[in-house]
Amino acid sequence: MKYKYGNFNNSGDEFNICNPNLPRSFDNFLWNESVFSNVEHTGVGYMDYQINKTEGVKLFTGIGRVCDFDVFGRDGLMSRLIYIRDNDTGKFWTLNWEPVIADYEEYNCTHGLGYTIITNITNRIKAEFRIFIPKGKDPVELWTIKITNPDNIKRNLSLFIYNQLSFKYKWGFNSYGDMLYRNSLFRKDLNAIVAQKHPHTRPHDYLTAFITSDVKVDGFDGSKDSFVGRYNTLNNPKVLLEGNCTGSEGSSDATIGALQYNFTLISEETKTINMMIGATNSPENVKLFRSKYLDSMEGYFQELKGDRQALVRKNFISTEDEHLNRITNIWAKQQMGYGVQWCRWGWNGYRDIVQHAMGVASLMPERTREVIIEAMSYKYSNGMALRGWNPVDEKQYSDSALWLIYTVTDYLKETGDFELLDLVASYYDQGSDTVLAHLEKSLDFLESNKGSHNLILIKFGDWNNSLTAVGKEGRGESVWLSMAYAYALECMMGLFKHIGYASKYEEYSRRRSEMLDAINEHAWDGKWYIRCYDDNGRPIGSNQSEQGKIFLNTQSWAMICGAANKERQKIMLESCDEMLLTDMGYQFLAPTYLKYDDNIGRISTLEPGICENGTIYSHGNAFMIWGLLKVGMLDKAYDIFKRISPGYVKGSEDIKQNCIPYIYSNCHYGPMHRNNAYQMEFSWVTGSISWFYHSIVRLMLGVTPDYDKLNLIPKLPSKWTEKITVDREFRGENYKITIIPSKNGEAKVVCNMN
Repeated sequence: MKYKYGNFNNSGDEFNICNPNLPRSFDNFLWNESVFSNVEHTGVGYMDYQINKTEGVKLFTGIGRVCDFDVFGRDGLMSRLIYIRDNDTGKFWTLNWEPVIADYEEYNCTHGLGYTIITNITNRIKAEFRIFIPKGKDPVELWTIKITNPDNIKRNLSLFIYNQLSFKYKWGFNSYGDMLYRNSLFRKDLNAIVAQKHPHTRPHDYLTAFITSDVKVDGFDGSKDSFVGRYNTLNNPKVLLEGNCTGSEGSSDATIGALQYNFTLISEETKTINMMIGATNSPENVKLFRSKYLDSMEGYFQELKGDRQALVRKNFISTEDEHLNRITNIWAKQQMGYGVQWCRWGWNGYRDIVQHAMGVASLMPERTREVIIEAMSYKYSNGMALRGWNPVDEKQYSDSALWLIYTVTDYLKETGDFELLDLVASYYDQGSDTVLAHLEKSLDFLESNKGSHNLILIKFGDWNNSLTAVGKEGRGESVWLSMAYAYALECMMGLFKHIGYASKYEEYSRRRSEMLDAINEHAWDGKWYIRCYDDNGRPIGSNQSEQGKIFLNTQSWAMICGAANKERQKIMLESCDEMLLTDMGYQFLAPTYLKYDDNIGRISTLEPGICENGTIYSHGNAFMIWGLLKVGMLDKAYDIFKRISPGYVKGSEDIKQNCIPYIYSNCHYGPMHRNNAYQMEFSWVTGSISWFYHSIVRLMLGVTPDYDKLNLIPKLPSKWTEKITVDREFRGENYKITIIPSKNGEAKVVCNMN
């Protein structure tokens, strides 16, 4: 496949962007256990850190980042700027291309697994900028900047580094203002700009930032007004026009960290500067960071690359679909790795972090176990769970605790760690229970909270965050949640059967049958399953509805939970294809809501084609692929996978050319979006990635763990004819699996164990 704005390297673990003027940001996430950074294809972005369980902090300003739902301009994203000035001519430009936007001879941004490298040739000067975050817990970014003179004359240059420093608390801690306590000073003994926030009350002491290098600094500024000029902008800052930093100190103002380096380069000479930006609890610790990293950059970079390559090799697949291999082996694992560490930009939505933990159970089982145990502590003793934590959100969505069932049973099948079930875990409000009892209570809560149609009460909401008014009076029922409950019962039945709890197995089997009966009696609308009933018993997502007649998730989950028989599967999928299908996958619902309905809530007030209101939602399509594979509709599942997955393009004019080809987003704007239809909404941040990954590896290729064995039951697209190989680690053993496709998706399987 050829891409309009770049290409994958031969191994598929890097994407090279050849044009900075893109229709949206093609971004990367870098992270370790204490910090994550968003790096756009021009190098700008944001950097957040959190030390252990303390309050998170936005180090860079970050105003304008899409995750803050505030997209007024890009000024707040303008950190990691590298200005280059020709001191003989007075011309200047940015290695990043923006914000100066000078004409360039060559531009390339390489996004790799945990790093980004930008190369820019402008005015016959080659500049390279590498950014990465080392493994471990140090909240630092490590930079290497190389400036080369390929010209045949000597060049007199200056380099200016610019970062906007905020220290904005992420959880809302109130210290009565931010800028009142900020300063930014140059420490000659540290060869560093050191910025601090020093309020009288604080959540912790990690409020010191530093920018330092292994090359002597020739100038600095701590105040944006001094560097940029009061009436100038970042595309023509005063310091670049005049040629020298002013030596200003930042104080209760727009605090920055700007450093200047002067040098001359003869023909073919290169100037290399290793830099570090980070956070600590005392300026004196900067010495420790300098001694640890500045002379050892390459070693830490190679360690990071080795770690990510080890993850790529783990559970490696090879099929005739090269892009499917690339997404599954490389980028899906990278995206799940970010998700299971930092989830939604540092906030742990309950269902989101738990699904990420499910996804990495075969790759990072120790992290899955950590998340399970932590998630237990955010459950109420009645069986419900919080909306999320980090920071805590106590909204009572009815589905939150349910996702633990899928993750725990998946983890147990993967590891055989049945001791986890006996582990005692505290509740959020009071008391404690074993992990198994936690799971049972979650299901008991749902069983005891049914409405007039014997379907589960939706209360404040379920997976669809925007159905906020359906159950505001306590009587609204969720068909989707009822289906998810039936599937959770099925998962627990398998566990009870394995551990010999016969009475529990029978009880849950009865509950499941009763729930499926209620779904089929009260939720089938003739051509599809409705989404829910509001407090007045009015069906939502019904043919009777003026807006939102059909919702995708109740069709996919009707297959996942086993509610829909063959006849109903055929009818509802024909309805989905007629009303929801686009070239990029299924819409979340149709028709899009265009006017407010106070018995439905937030979804009816959203702009058309965003979030849950008529987008092409990744999660919804991932569930549909899972359901289609489960009922044996293999070719249709593969078709939807290629429509929704990044990077499958049909030609130069395909609208997906404008989207990131290596990473999933939470959704694509819907066809009713007023100005940006089919573009990605939030990249990187989606719990759907675990379902996509498992759909390919476990259902399509059929390499599925069970409580006492590894099952091999492929469900292949009918047109696949070439040999498939899977290297699968399972409980300390490595399995070499070969799958030989035959007709109608069937296959011969050969497995060798090392």
